[in-house]
Order: sequence, then C-alpha cells, then structure tokens
Amino acid sequence: MSIEGAAKELTKEIERLAKETERLTKLRDSLFAGSVSAASGKVQAVARKGTAKKVTAEKTAPKKAAGPKKRTLSQAGKKAISDAAKRMWAEKKKTKAAVAK
Repeated sequence: MSIEGAAKELTKEIERLAKETERLTKLRDSLFAGSVSAASGKVQAVARKGTAKKVTAEKTAPKKAAGPKKRTLSQAGKKAISDAAKRMWAEKKKTKAAVAK
C-alpha cells in the first residue's frame, strides 16, 4: 500500500470514528433526558445521578426474596468490644514500656 492509500484509509477511519462519536454522544444525551425508548421498554433518566433505569412496558419484574437480615450489635455488645480493645492496648502499652526501660 502506498503512502497516499494509507493516508486515505486513515482519513476514512477518522471520519467513521467521528460519526460514531457523534452518534454515541446523541444517544447519551437522550438517555440523560429520558427520551429514548428501548425495544423491551422505556428508559427513564434518574434525577441528578447520571444513570438510567430500565422499566419494561408490560410489568416490572417481581422483587427477589430478601437475603438474611443484617445483624446489629446491641449497646452492651459494643461496650464489651470497646472495653476488650482498651484492655488489649493497655497491656501492649505496658509491655512496650517495660521493654523500653
């Protein structure tokens, strides 16, 4: 391939990429505006988050069963952990001070 042929191919590729960039930019802007319809449903923009939600035309999918409930610590449990950590650090501080002397 000659230099002229390579330059023409490169120019064609640059034009193709510019068109594709323009097409994708328009698609992105329309998704943010919420005005694009997809084949399986409507696409709606979520306010100020920059993401889109997909809503099917027929009905929304049923929610999955919730996983195991998240466990929480009681105030007494938190205090017990805190006290144990304080004791551990106090012992380490004592041994470190004894070694330093």
